[in-house]
Amino acid sequence: MTRFLPALTVSALLTAGAAHAQSVRPLAEGLPAGALLTLETHGAAPAFKRFFGAADRLLSSTDLGEDSGSMLGVAQAVLGDSLGREGIAGVFSVQGKKGAFQPALLAVTRSGALTDELLGEMLPEKPGARVGRYAFSRVDGMFAGASNGLVYVSSDKALLMAYLGRLSGKAAPTLASSAPYAAAQRAAGTQELGVYANFSAAAKVIRSQLAQVMLPRLLSPVVDALDTLGQFAGGLTTTAGGWTTASAQVVNQAGKDRPLARILLDTTDFGVQNVIPASAEAVQATACHPHTGAYLGRWLTRVDLLEPFGFLTDSQLASHLEQAGRYLGHECAQVTLAGGMKAALNQEDPLASLATSVSYQRVTDRAAADAHLPEYARSVNEALDGLRGTVKSLTKTGMDALMDDAMADVDPRALMLGAGMAGASQGLDESLKGLKMVYAFRGEYLITAFSQEALDAALEGGPVLADDAAFRAAGLSMQSSAGWSYQPNPADLTAQDLMGALPRELSGDRALSGMFAGAMTGAADLINRFDGTTSQRSVSGNVIIGKASVRYRW
Repeated sequence: MTRFLPALTVSALLTAGAAHAQSVRPLAEGLPAGALLTLETHGAAPAFKRFFGAADRLLSSTDLGEDSGSMLGVAQAVLGDSLGREGIAGVFSVQGKKGAFQPALLAVTRSGALTDELLGEMLPEKPGARVGRYAFSRVDGMFAGASNGLVYVSSDKALLMAYLGRLSGKAAPTLASSAPYAAAQRAAGTQELGVYANFSAAAKVIRSQLAQVMLPRLLSPVVDALDTLGQFAGGLTTTAGGWTTASAQVVNQAGKDRPLARILLDTTDFGVQNVIPASAEAVQATACHPHTGAYLGRWLTRVDLLEPFGFLTDSQLASHLEQAGRYLGHECAQVTLAGGMKAALNQEDPLASLATSVSYQRVTDRAAADAHLPEYARSVNEALDGLRGTVKSLTKTGMDALMDDAMADVDPRALMLGAGMAGASQGLDESLKGLKMVYAFRGEYLITAFSQEALDAALEGGPVLADDAAFRAAGLSMQSSAGWSYQPNPADLTAQDLMGALPRELSGDRALSGMFAGAMTGAADLINRFDGTTSQRSVSGNVIIGKASVRYRW
């Protein structure tokens, strides 16, 4: 009976916190405008309760279950009494001593009796300063305080005082009223756990910093791309049957990276579901603008000189991507075929999952594709063979130097490290040996893989995804869509399956395997509660709206 009393107390605190959070103004209405990034909670007590419940089940399967369960109960109570109500942590740009802007942290949360009691032991009895009705003190290099049902902390004194001044009635721009934040949040909606990022504002801060070190031209393409990303808001809300997510990205069409804006806002009518096998374990379909290859190729060219193995130069990958854009359409899909989940757990072969991974791309000019693809595949495969030789050479040079030092100093640790390097090199060589770009056509789609086994599986024929009853029931829109994803309820995993993901030294030792058995059983239970997911992305003007639903048995 005593085990149920803390649970009842926690539930009461969470319920009271959730009710209180709905009767007050949002914290964003008091924070200064100009946040680069925020992490937010809004009535998140149900989310904490469900997540902590899942963690408790996992810990209950180990020897730490009893003690850890009590600790989780305390943590859940504290979070429910603060962040479970409402909380927001933001990174803001403040002006530094030399005039350049630099990031600073400001975090605020609502508090209840439990939170106030804990904070009473951490904050000084006498506050160091006061702004209106709100007091704060310096605590270990930070500025923190608790007043009028709020707890606040900042790395910058002026930033905290500006916030407290707004709370005290001073008229000044606030985060909630700023156009970038309001537009993104309005499109995404309020979520239990949320994030907001202002990439355009971050780009301005970065430009200010780069101007101090005289490197604006060298990194200007990166900053231009960041500026074009605009603003993003999104988050998740838990439900009795899993959770839902919603996001909105407001693309900055005034940004200098115009090609990126076109790529981000691309939409198409999808037909790839008519050629993907119905047995696929996961599908991620995207509207990919024909200029995507050329755009990616330009970025590869910029980093080519920094790539240590010479693969980009040898494969001429940037050039081939640009040429492929001449015959590829607006439709791409990355597909994990049947058996992909278990293949990814194979620690013995890190590339085993490639045997179940294929890509689909719509072809608009078959003659151009037939003319280009043989040279494309040959160039990539020759570069992969060259990569094997480069890795062997670099490993041998390093290992020879290490072994020479080890023999001179009679250092057993260096000898063991040298042996480990030799084993790792051999394993990498075996993996690269089986890596080969292969392709085929099915209808209007080019299928590409790095494993002949995967390509053969994609070409087997049989039922297709578009005719699958569960897929049709998901109700995904294929017209004028920016993208969608679909993952059916996967086959259950066993503890033994998860043991395969551990290094051989652990999974092969009986004593260690016994220690991990309980944890793996609990982990398998958590994973098997996942029953699939669907997501949809659409474009409205310059806003990309994403929604997803995840089925999970809490």
